Amino acid sequence: MVIRELYIKNFGKFKERHFYLNDGVQVISGENEFGKSTLHAFIRAMLFGLERGRGRAAARDAFTRYEPWDDPGSYAGVMRFTCGGRNFRLERSFARAAQRASLVCEDDGEELSLEHGDLDMLLGGMSAVLFDSTVSVGQLQARPGQELYEALENRAANYFETGSGEIDLAAAFRLLKERQRSVEREVREQEAAREKEQEKVRLECRYLEQDMRALQDEYEEKRGQLEKLGNPEETEAARDEGQQTGTAGRKESVSGPGNLIRMGAVGVLAGAVGFLWSLFLENAVHTLPSAPFAGVSAVVMAVGILLLAAGTAAAVKARRSGAGAEDVRPGEKAVQRKTEGNGKSRAEGSDKNQAEARRIQGEMDHIRSAWKEKEIRCANLREQCEECGDSDTLRILRRRQQALALAAETLEKTAAEMGDQTAGILNRRASEIFAAFTDGAYQSLRMDGERHLSVWDGVRNIPAERLSRGTVEQIYLAVRLAAADILLEEPVPLILDDVFAFYDDKRLESALKWLSSQRKQVIIFTCHKREEEIAKRVVYS
Repeated sequence: MVIRELYIKNFGKFKERHFYLNDGVQVISGENEFGKSTLHAFIRAMLFGLERGRGRAAARDAFTRYEPWDDPGSYAGVMRFTCGGRNFRLERSFARAAQRASLVCEDDGEELSLEHGDLDMLLGGMSAVLFDSTVSVGQLQARPGQELYEALENRAANYFETGSGEIDLAAAFRLLKERQRSVEREVREQEAAREKEQEKVRLECRYLEQDMRALQDEYEEKRGQLEKLGNPEETEAARDEGQQTGTAGRKESVSGPGNLIRMGAVGVLAGAVGFLWSLFLENAVHTLPSAPFAGVSAVVMAVGILLLAAGTAAAVKARRSGAGAEDVRPGEKAVQRKTEGNGKSRAEGSDKNQAEARRIQGEMDHIRSAWKEKEIRCANLREQCEECGDSDTLRILRRRQQALALAAETLEKTAAEMGDQTAGILNRRASEIFAAFTDGAYQSLRMDGERHLSVWDGVRNIPAERLSRGTVEQIYLAVRLAAADILLEEPVPLILDDVFAFYDDKRLESALKWLSSQRKQVIIFTCHKREEEIAKRVVYS
């Protein structure tokens, strides 16, 4: 690719300006503020467009920096270039409200599509990042950046593994890392959910254990109540026995039929004995008067007969009335009724105690049943908690996590191996360029796996940081040019913006001589006349 013409309609400080370029090495010199960096930025914007920043970054981005103040609607330009023996016209409008681009082959009028990658194909797949890392070198920016090393790693993975340039190794690493972070986040969420579920089960177990302790306490309380009630039937029997014993000890009432009969019998017997005794005295002792004694005996006998008759009549009456063999006095009837009432009360109390005991026993059975159910539920929950391991989802995520880690490790290992091979190619090509820049003062240049640069002067290896600033700048440029040869499929213009400020005249002449021998377009922007004068002597002579 060779740029033939740049037409700036309105871009930065330039307005309605044409710049015509040739093949080979050409120097564009001018004082500070001439617009060299603006012209460099315009070439990049034409090839890759201008991206607007967001937020605060928009105030410092290239779009805002080069947007015209007076006429932002004419923010546009045209680039004409040749590629593959054909001539093309690339036109872009950068205006905020009317951004557009078109690519036309001027040989046959065919309109190509930027959206479908026609310009990318003409550039050999070169991206804006790769452009900035290799052939586009700004002021004091010759040192290779991270992007260049990533591009070299991509190249190693692509060409040594697949033979194509479609794989972006750095993007693959980023994708893997993002996916690993995503899976790790899902694993943490699943583990947190599992822990939450286990904690829920453990909490339910604690509640069940509390309920079981409360049921145990209630059961013990009920058992104590039951023990206090004792056996109601035995208690009442004992009370009845004591009461019957007391009743049996009491004497019958004197007015009972049995007592009357007994007293009557005693009186009759006493009267009969007295009467017989009086007759004996009268016959034995004629001197004592026996008539009074006989009269008393007769009276006693008569009273006994009366009592005997009264008792017999009362007994007969008692049998007829069903009241029993004994008669009971009115006062004793009240005592008997009271005794019967107490017995009835004791029977009723005994029934109540038995009912209370049955009620308490039923409650105890219910408590025991509830406690058993909770014990079974608690045991099941403990078993569930012990068996609550990784879920199917968590196991799948863990396997995916391991697979991603293995993929990243394999990709990194492969990239390192391929990177070593690419580093060997890069070191050989960079050594050739650096040796040409230094007229053979240094025979080779080497970049190790840690990206440390060193040079060999034929006696010893010297780290780059121990060399002069000019020599270090030459090392950087040699690495960039070697990387461009490896990474770019098609030759593209090399744009150097004040990169020779630290070169001495001899090294500058050697560098320009080598550049002119590469048969590619080299555009040098400089604020010194030295580059132009040496170029005239070395390149154009």
